[in-house]
Amino acid sequence: MLTGAEGQVETTAALRVSADIGAGERLSAAVVEEVQVDVAAVPHDYSVRAEQVVGRQAAVPMPAGALIHPDQLVGPGLLAGQQRGTVAVPVRPADPAMVALVRPGQRVDVLASSDTPERGSASQLVATAVPVLWTPQDDSENWLPSGAEAGGVVILAVDPAAAESIAQATQEGSLHLSLRGGGPPATAREGVSPPEESAGSAR
Repeated sequence: MLTGAEGQVETTAALRVSADIGAGERLSAAVVEEVQVDVAAVPHDYSVRAEQVVGRQAAVPMPAGALIHPDQLVGPGLLAGQQRGTVAVPVRPADPAMVALVRPGQRVDVLASSDTPERGSASQLVATAVPVLWTPQDDSENWLPSGAEAGGVVILAVDPAAAESIAQATQEGSLHLSLRGGGPPATAREGVSPPEESAGSAR
């Protein structure tokens, strides 16, 4: 940590991306750079090295200049306890207020709506009772430059088929989340397989 002369800003080292990174893209050494930032711009326990993030996938879109935080990256911990083959997908609901209502561990339905000349207005269910893996808890988790909308993204655990449906629906229209009440765990037909129960499963 560097402390300037009296009246100057106290800074610390942080990592940022030098180019736009889409959700699901892997961070390469070419786009990860170390910069000095105001200590107030990062959490007090922030400590991230380049070797910890290079090669990992972005869970949310990150425009050029965004600071890098491990919570924004897909890693083994994010999918701990999920069935083998489950993937983490970022979803930006059409209603951003919905993001504030869901928490990790809850289950949601994902609906897609579209309005095209060919089909007219239509909606369909693309995933049912899928677990929420991650949501931004407060403004401190919006690590994007001013004006960016990181806080509007949630990360869901789905099977590959549901991930493909969500990706297609994102291109064709808007996504909507519906919070589910208590009930049995989702099955493979509901968009995600239940966690594996074995001696090696995460607890």
